This record gives sequence, structure tokens and C-alpha cells, in this order.
Amino acid sequence: MILPPLFKLGNWVMRALPPRVRYPLAALTGRCAFFLMPRRRRVAFENFGQVLGRPWDDPQVKRTARHAFGNYFKMFADFMLMYSLKPEEIRRMVRPQGVERIDRVLAEGKGAVVVTAHVSNWDILAAASAVYGYPISAVTNELPSGGLNELVIASRERIGMKMIRLGPSSLRHILRALGRNELVALASDLYSGDRGVRVPFFNRPAIFPAGPATIALKTGAPILPVWIRRQPDNLYVAEIEEPIEVSRSGDTQRDIQLTTERIVQFFERIIRREPDQWLVFLPVWRLDAPPSPGSPVQPVLDPS
Repeated sequence: MILPPLFKLGNWVMRALPPRVRYPLAALTGRCAFFLMPRRRRVAFENFGQVLGRPWDDPQVKRTARHAFGNYFKMFADFMLMYSLKPEEIRRMVRPQGVERIDRVLAEGKGAVVVTAHVSNWDILAAASAVYGYPISAVTNELPSGGLNELVIASRERIGMKMIRLGPSSLRHILRALGRNELVALASDLYSGDRGVRVPFFNRPAIFPAGPATIALKTGAPILPVWIRRQPDNLYVAEIEEPIEVSRSGDTQRDIQLTTERIVQFFERIIRREPDQWLVFLPVWRLDAPPSPGSPVQPVLDPS
């Protein structure tokens, strides 16, 4: 099989390069990809134009999209390192803020539904949770190659993360993890199904998964918003915020709607803060405009 050896080779190369070389090289590669991937570039212009409230061809939109490509390849460089990162290395890379909020919600004994967006490096965010001593199960999609998929999952589980593969049994595993008073992490800012929740997102309706709100309502687990941002020195700050209020009026559909709206407001706030670290190059707004040709949409768990 070709891909796993290439993955290991990439890990070796990233290990060999010092950070002062690794990240500028990754950023340069990303900016080259910006010019070589017209479909993804067009989707990025559409997405960042909506976020910034500017036309797709505005210079600020184009600059943000170009920087986002660079940040994506920086994230990919760190992803390649995941195969061999040691816990102490992850602790040096990620500085957490607000861990007392995790302790507070876990003291309730119901686990927590961690919601995050595709900002900066969501993979190392989950890894940091594990190495800092907080049991976490991350819901993940299958990667295109089975061999690569197994290698990536093994590298994550070696650090202490538990993986819940997206599929028919996902909800059962999520409920079991919460029953063990653990964290369950879902990156919930992308959705491709038809059973999601329609929510205004940067002043335009988009579809989001009902899963986080549904699980919280079903189990009583709090929803904990967590995100990570890359600093200029290419180290990370992981920010744990106060739990999002879960609506419990008794009207299930309305409760799911209101709770999902609050989650999306969290997404808007963190994306506004670091727009070029929102690494989404797939169509997001699909209701009143068709997706760009040739751009698939990544599925996100919806256990409703």
C-alpha cells in the first residue's frame, strides 16, 4: 500500500525540519496550492466574502483566503507530526485556558458535549485534551484510503484519544462515553444532510447538525464550547468557554433550534476573531445558492 509509507515519510520530513523552517515552508506550499486549486479557491472566496461581509473579489477577502490556505498547510504539517508526537511535546505546543470549566462540568457526572469549529487545528485540540488528562472521544469521518485511515486513527489513539467513527453505531458510542463522564467532541460547523437545523450564519441561512443539541437534551450533558487558535510563534492556545445554555422548554424542535442557534453564535464569534484560521474550503451556504461545481460537502454527525 502506497499511502501509509508516504504518511510516515511526511512524518520523518516534518520531524527533520526545525519549526523556523517547517511552518514558513508549509505556508508557502499552501499559497502555491491557492493558485493551483481554482475550485477550492473559488469556494474560499465565497465563504470568506460572506464572513467578512464583502464581495468575493474584494482584496481583503482574497488576502484572507490566501492566508487560510497557508494556515491549512501549517495544520497539515502538524497533522503529519501526530504519528510520533509525545505527550510532553503536545503540552509544549498547546497552552490551555479555562480548564477549570471542564472540571466544573465533569463534576456534574454527565460528561460534556464539546462543540468546536474547523478553526486552526481541531485535531491537536482533541489530542491536548487527552494528554492533559481529560478523557475524550472525537467523532471522525473515514478518510479516503482505508490504510491511511487506520494509520491516522492508531496515531491518535496512541496519544490517548478515543475515536468514534461516523456511522450507524455512532450515537450508541457517544451515549456510552457520556455515561462514563467523558468528553465527546464534535466539529459541527459543516453539514451535508437534509435533517439539520436552518440557522442564520453571518447573515445568511445555513444548515447545521442537530446532533449536539439533541444529545444534550437526551442526556442532560452540558454543551462546552472549545476552540484553538494558532499564535504568531506557531504554538497554540486552547480556549474553554462557559457552557452554552441548552433550551429545555419541553418543545423538542424549538429547543433544538434555539440551542443550535447559540452554538452557531459561538462559531461566528471565533471565526470573526481569526477569520484566516477558519479552514473550510467546502460550500457552507447551500440553501439560497447552489454549491460550487465539483465541491463535495463533508458530512457531520446528526443523531436526531
